[in-house]
Amino acid sequence: MILLLSAVIIGIISGYLISFNLPSNLITILLMSLVFVVGIDIGSEENILFKIKKSIKTIFIQSFLLIMGSLIFGGFVSFFSTLSFKEAMGAAAGFGWYSLSGVMISSLYSPFLGAISFTANVFREILGIIFIPLYAKFSELGAISIGGATTMDTLLGIVAKSTKKENTLVGFGQGVIVSIAVPIIISLIF
Repeated sequence: MILLLSAVIIGIISGYLISFNLPSNLITILLMSLVFVVGIDIGSEENILFKIKKSIKTIFIQSFLLIMGSLIFGGFVSFFSTLSFKEAMGAAAGFGWYSLSGVMISSLYSPFLGAISFTANVFREILGIIFIPLYAKFSELGAISIGGATTMDTLLGIVAKSTKKENTLVGFGQGVIVSIAVPIIISLIF
């Protein structure tokens, strides 16, 4: 956990101090490599098809609860800010997918709210990096829900390291379902 957090902080500081531009496709290649390696690890598990079938119900319930909880509690932010309930709920509807939610909300509603959504969803991913390993000691499924849509890609390695293999499947499945839901829900809200 400390090593992971240290790597993120050192990366941020290095990016700030050193004028070094990574090729844009390098990050995509590294991310796909990470997902591929975790996929190999999951696929090497005995009776993987049975375990996927066994996890389907949990994946759908987990995804539904994550979506509803994020929208409801996101909406409650309106009581503590100048945002309306609809705006606060809409900003939370990115479920961690900051690159899509910020752009969609900017084009459908307002650039200001798009920036809020982008920032909130970046923070969700950062909080996932920090809290998934800690919270997984108490509730693996609860820890997985912290990451939202990002549990199928950027946080999949952390989920795999912090939970049992069958819950890594749940994290991946949740990420897929929630990622599909993001553009639909944002479109319905705005």
